[in-house]
This record gives sequence, structure tokens and C-alpha cells, in this order.
Amino acid sequence: MLERRETLSVKHGMSMFTSKGQPRAIDVQMRPWVLDAAQKKFFHRACRLLRSALARVMPLYLSDPAVRRVLPLEPLEHEWMLSANSGGVQRPQAVLDRLDSTATFACSDWRDNFWFLEPNSVGIGGVHYIQATCELTKDWVIPALHRTVPDLRFVFPDDIRQILLKLMVRHARATGRRLRRVALLEDQSVSEGTDEFASVARQFNLWGIKAVTADPREITLRRDELTVRSQPVDLFYRDTEITEMFEMTGRKSPNLLDGLRQAFVRNQVISSIAGEFDHKSAWELFTNPEFSRHFTLRQKNLFRKHILWTRLLWERRTTDRQGKSVDLFCYARRNRESLVIKPNRMYGGEGVLFGHQMTQKSWEHHLDRAARRPSTHVVQQATQVRAELFPVASRDGRVRLEPFYAVTGFAATRDGMAVLGRSSKEAVVNVSRKGGLIAIWGLG
Repeated sequence: MLERRETLSVKHGMSMFTSKGQPRAIDVQMRPWVLDAAQKKFFHRACRLLRSALARVMPLYLSDPAVRRVLPLEPLEHEWMLSANSGGVQRPQAVLDRLDSTATFACSDWRDNFWFLEPNSVGIGGVHYIQATCELTKDWVIPALHRTVPDLRFVFPDDIRQILLKLMVRHARATGRRLRRVALLEDQSVSEGTDEFASVARQFNLWGIKAVTADPREITLRRDELTVRSQPVDLFYRDTEITEMFEMTGRKSPNLLDGLRQAFVRNQVISSIAGEFDHKSAWELFTNPEFSRHFTLRQKNLFRKHILWTRLLWERRTTDRQGKSVDLFCYARRNRESLVIKPNRMYGGEGVLFGHQMTQKSWEHHLDRAARRPSTHVVQQATQVRAELFPVASRDGRVRLEPFYAVTGFAATRDGMAVLGRSSKEAVVNVSRKGGLIAIWGLG
């Protein structure tokens, strides 16, 4: 069975591309996870409660200088943010996000012993891969299980593509449009990395929604309609931060993105302008008593139990995990073994440093580097990522069980919840770092 994995990965589009444009199959673990009805209900509610708190971030940014200090935008980003909200707070804001966590489902303490690691409101990954992983294991693993346990019944989890499409339909209707044509935006000059959008566009077309992949520089305004290749587009889906789109133009020609800017102003983008607040420092709003007045009691109870203490790094006094006033850098130096340093806005696990894996000298060196670039990194409470056993084939043809670190990402709206399981030999779990995916099924 393990020998068939690569062939099935190609069949189901489970691949990404190297810097030379060569396809590389993404590993899928042979052992799926099973999410029962109680677990699905609990995590769906928890994610929607957290999303309701995240929905408060943009209005707070616009009204509170202290929030802007914790969630810094680059000047051009800030300018776009103000343009989109020039007539007051732009509503509705449609965001498809993935909330990464340490949750797993086979442990007895699944309800209490997990943490949300960070938000991802753009660059979420998995819009094709989540469903493709289930399709692959339906062909690969489920038939073998049924030969042994014929009465065992599995059901597909919620399809993230349908969740996205329903969000688009609802947002189009709320903004006075009818969803007929969508464009999925990506930098088409780059061949490296994942390639999900072509598969998603094909599926949307099968469901009767005209969909194309496009470069954000292709958006133009014609006869008061935003178009791609002369065809009007009702909504744009983006998987890229605005700053990354500036990089496409070399930052010296932002006018090449005038069409995209108009799309944000007209509220025709998902994730909308509020998606720019996928900073890791968003967790500071939820763990710093300075901002607690902005949130409900239910939200604050969730923060206390499941949000990691996080602070954006610059020279200042703040509160530690017990609420005591401390000098932030002195506190970070003294508590190396219980902390992690992360770039505030990078992804793919890049630049994540675990204090317990470093010498004190090296830890202080990285803190000094962060101090020279204030507000670019966060320091966060360290937490244990669970390791689980998965089957691995060795070169001699034998199969053994080996431990892999595993994390979970939830994409939840009122229409459902899709779940992305990821595994890795490294404590930083990411597909771009040669990690693998775990299929997640429900019991029928």
C-alpha cells in the first residue's frame, strides 16, 4: 500500500513544485484521523467564537492607536486600508481563514489540552489539498479497512471548496452582485510551491461558476466593471498578502495594481481587506489585559484556555503570563526555555526559534537582532506539539511505526468546517518544509 502512495498522489493532484519547476509528491499519512460528531461540534463552535473576535480587529485598528502599534501595516498597506474604509468601516468583510492549532483527536483530553497557534486569513493553503487528501485515502486506505471491518462507515468531512463558494455567493449577494464569474489570484510568474488554484477553478466550473486563475496585475477597469482578460469578474479570491503583491511589481510601480486596489475599495475580494491582519501579534490583542475591554466574556474565556500568550517585540513594558508588569526583553531573556521567537508575518515555519532548543547565548543573539528590527517578531509562550505514530516503509521493504509531530488547521464558517491535518518529523510542522498531510474523516 505504501508503494502506491506516490502514484495516487499524482492522480489526485497532491503535488507541489520545486524551484526548478519539477513536481514533488506531497506525503499523505496512511493512518487517517477520525473526527466524531461531538468533536466536530466543539471545534466548530470554538473556531467561530475566535473568528468573531478576529472580526473586531479591523474596526479596532481604525479607531485605536494602541491596536495599530500591535498590528503594524506597511505604509502602502495602511493607505489601502484607509481607502477601503474611506466611507466608514467597510461591511461586510468576508474572510476565509485557517486557524492553526495543536489539536488532535485520539487523545482523551482533546477538549481541554490544545492551543490555537496563529491565524491565517490569507495564504491559508489547503483549498484543494484538504479534499484531495480525503479523495486519495478513499481510494487507498478505506477499501483496506473495509476488508477487515466491513461494517465501518466513513463520511467525507465538509468540503472547503464548497465552504468558499457559499461564502462567495453570500458575499456577492450582500454587496449587490450575482456570482457568475470569479478569478483566483496568484503570482503566475512563479512556478515554485503549491499549485492549488487550477484545480479549484476546474471544480468551480463543474459546479456552474465560471472561474479562472489570474495574476493580480491583470485586473483592469473597463466601463466601470473590473475585468480579467476583458471578461467582467464579480469576485476575486486571493491567497496572497498585499505586501507580497507589491513585491510582484518591484514596489516601484504600485499603479500596476490599481485594478486590485479598486477591487478592495469595491469590496470584491475574498479574503477582504480585513485579511491583512493575519499577524501572529493578533494574539496579543487577546492575551494583553490592555485590550480585554473590547471582547465578550465568552471570547475571553476562550482566550484564557486556548490562546497562547504573545507579545510583539519592541522595547517596552508589558504584562507577563501572570499579569505582572515586566520589561519585555528582560523577561524574554530570563524565560528562554518556555518561549518561542517567530517572525510576525512570515509563513511556512520560516524563522521559528524554540528557546529550549538553543543555548542562552544564541537565544540572546536572536533577541538582539529582533530588537534592532522592532515590531517584526513576536515572542510567544511555547507549547507541546503532540507526536503520533504513523506507518513508514523502510528500504528493506518492512513497515514500522515512527513518531511524527502533528498539528491541525480549521477553516470554519457558518456553512461548515474543513480540517487540515499536517505531520512532520520537525516540531515546526509545514508542508513547505517537507511535511505531510493527514486525511480527516467523519464516522457514518
